[in-house]
Amino acid sequence: MKRSITIAILSFFTVILISNCRSPEPSEEPQQGETSRKEATDFTLEGLDGVERTLSNQKGKVVIVDFWAAWCAPCKAEIPHLKKLYDSYKDEGLVVWGVGLDDVENLRKFAEEYDINYPILIGSTSLAYKYKVQGIPTTFLFDKKNRIAYRHVGFAPGMEKDLEKEVSQLLKE
Repeated sequence: MKRSITIAILSFFTVILISNCRSPEPSEEPQQGETSRKEATDFTLEGLDGVERTLSNQKGKVVIVDFWAAWCAPCKAEIPHLKKLYDSYKDEGLVVWGVGLDDVENLRKFAEEYDINYPILIGSTSLAYKYKVQGIPTTFLFDKKNRIAYRHVGFAPGMEKDLEKEVSQLLKE
């Protein structure tokens, strides 16, 4: 009996492992660090401040949309860099939105604790699905025509320099 359970468990994990080793399916979204320009799916989300924000209303501006959650350690590491980027480029036309994939109370507490200086929007799993968010943080950069110009999953030191370079370049277009 014990051996049967062990075999069943090992079989289950083998199937999971094999299914996750398949080649990624083609995606309409740019892959990690890609800069091909695809038209973005429009969305409207309410912010913690009660204001609704719509991506298509931001044409003419460069927009960073960062999907994150309060419990996510890499998200916590990324946020100071997004704050700095926003402070440095907001007067040149940069918009930064944090799309929180957490309950509203956790988002509020986190935004206050980390003194986030850009709008935090209340995200949804359906929007994350539309944007093929498979891990957080996932950061999208949209050009002035609302096309996806850059996408990055996760956060590691140095990523902020790549993002700033992309932002600077898009603001000049």
